[in-house]
Amino acid sequence: MGTGPERGTRERILEVAEAFLGERGYHGTRLHYIAERVGIQKASLFHHFPSKEHLYRAVLEQGFGETEEIIRRALEGEGDPLSKIRSLLEAYVDLVAAHPERTKIFLRQSLGDVPSDFQQSADSERLLGLVVAFVSEGQRARLLAPMDPLALVLGVVGMVAFFFTSVPVLAPVWFSRLQGAANVERVKRHVVEMVERCLKVSGKVGSGADALAVV
Repeated sequence: MGTGPERGTRERILEVAEAFLGERGYHGTRLHYIAERVGIQKASLFHHFPSKEHLYRAVLEQGFGETEEIIRRALEGEGDPLSKIRSLLEAYVDLVAAHPERTKIFLRQSLGDVPSDFQQSADSERLLGLVVAFVSEGQRARLLAPMDPLALVLGVVGMVAFFFTSVPVLAPVWFSRLQGAANVERVKRHVVEMVERCLKVSGKVGSGADALAVV
């Protein structure tokens, strides 16, 4: 383990690298830009990450780690399955809103903007599997409506990614009407309502704390 200041520098490097990788892509990012933004020499950056590929992988691993944390916290919490799913959705939207660059990195991956010998991490499938398994279990218990759980989870991921990466470009007026926390809450309402309509077993759509209650 490094000292406190060293850990702080490493975290700052990851933060800056995430921003550059999201905006410029892997091939468009230069390590000396990152070092300059952090306020260190390029040689000091290599003390923490021996190569740009190592830094790239560290950024991805940090994102997967934070995503897994919110998934487990929500799904292992108190409440019925739909309440847990709502908690997960709200936490996930907050996470993407706080780190939109991560979503851009994954979009760039889909276009082949990765290191030459890059091997896709199994973490994404593993995290998808956690949520899919939870939904499937709720369906088997007849607490959630039957539908393809993987398609639903992928649809949610795509929807949230779209709101925070493409909407500002395709519908700037719509996006600019609400800024900051108000805009994030707006996205949450859209996403939660869609998922509730898909998974609610029966009854009318509610609001507030009862919006995702099983009836």
